[in-house]
Amino acid sequence: HARGAAVVPLMRTGGASNGMFGFPSGALEKPSFSTEEQWSLLKSKDAPVEESASAVADIVKACAGKIAKDKVAKEEVQRLRGELGEDACIVCILGGTKFQDNESEELVKAIAPKLEATAGPTVKFVTGGMAGVQEAFAKNCGDGSRVWNLLPLGQSSGFGRGTDINAGADLEERKAIFGL
Repeated sequence: HARGAAVVPLMRTGGASNGMFGFPSGALEKPSFSTEEQWSLLKSKDAPVEESASAVADIVKACAGKIAKDKVAKEEVQRLRGELGEDACIVCILGGTKFQDNESEELVKAIAPKLEATAGPTVKFVTGGMAGVQEAFAKNCGDGSRVWNLLPLGQSSGFGRGTDINAGADLEERKAIFGL
């Protein structure tokens, strides 16, 4: 667990898998790839054995899927790093698809050219290709040559500014890549 291994403890059995004998307490916390219901089936001595066994199988399957997705995401990040430049300082531009007030839009439109003008040439600006804050930034960031819009495969930003790059099959995969 401390070295990144996924642990699926059968806490209902007691002993080490229930925290005894120096078992790492962090391994007893529900991982992101398990549901609350599945995790409770690993804890409950009252749950039918078959249900607990199914929960173990489902958790391991979900873990394997997460590892595969993470690997693809990391490969995509390496590919994108190659496109943006290994020495690039990447500034992610995030924000809502709608402005809450006129001053917010004005502020984004004022920040974009100032960042473009003062940040060094290795700085690249990456948006998620979404309307609102990201579009306003892209359209106001100089000539757009340092703006990259990261979108799911087959989609385009329509901004007319910056370079659209595609990674991930859908919004969720793109978010995972954007977050790495």
